Amino acid sequence: MPRPPSRTVFVVVPGASQSPSHYGYLLHILHSRGYPTLSALLPSTGPAIGSNVTAQDDTDYVRERMLLPILDTEEHDVIMVMHSYGGLPGSAAALGLGKADRAAQGKSTSVLGQIFISALLIKGGDGNDVITNIGGQIPPHMGVDKAPFVLTCDDPGPPLYQDVEPKELQDVIVMSTLCPSWASWHSPCPRASFDSEGFKDRIAFIRTVKDQCAPYDLQTMMIQGTGVEWTIKDIDTGHSPNLTAPEKLCDLLVDLAKQFEKL
Repeated sequence: MPRPPSRTVFVVVPGASQSPSHYGYLLHILHSRGYPTLSALLPSTGPAIGSNVTAQDDTDYVRERMLLPILDTEEHDVIMVMHSYGGLPGSAAALGLGKADRAAQGKSTSVLGQIFISALLIKGGDGNDVITNIGGQIPPHMGVDKAPFVLTCDDPGPPLYQDVEPKELQDVIVMSTLCPSWASWHSPCPRASFDSEGFKDRIAFIRTVKDQCAPYDLQTMMIQGTGVEWTIKDIDTGHSPNLTAPEKLCDLLVDLAKQFEKL
């Protein structure tokens, strides 16, 4: 029996402390809408104590283990979905993988677009780390532990999942959350691709209106600070719409995918 016709694959890059399990229902809905998916745990999420996992390590993993196998081995186009910290390694991993760049290399598949959900927008490539880029201080809900190999959060519920209900579900989600490595936030940020010519008109940002982790105004400032044009959508949730409004988020993702596929 022949394989089905190729479809664009959604590659979901999780946030710093979330795993593919936090996106499970969203991925299921995307499947039901006819889109294949891939997600994976970032190397910096839940590292062993003593692991010095950097932002560049995450970037290399996304490129070599999540993007290139789909583009070059399976030969499908990709649309990237990057949540929170995932915007940093995700966009950097896509550098040079846009449609025009790949065509110039004689490649028939490419990253058709990048979709950021309440995500870090850091140009990178200047030697500065995440902490420097967000003002020089670690976010107030985070701490440093284990001498100092991981970043901790005494209660991830309020900043990350404040609108996840009921409380029993929020508790389960919190217990499924993993600490990110200290080095991922304190190592040089690799160069992003969202402002490259290869992704002109192929970038979108979904702002989370009720976000207590990355406030709405901060998201808007990050977008404006890039100096490039974006397709901007809003969703009326906290930081994790993948958990609180997966159906609405899926609608936005599919609409944006169709927009990128036409270009």
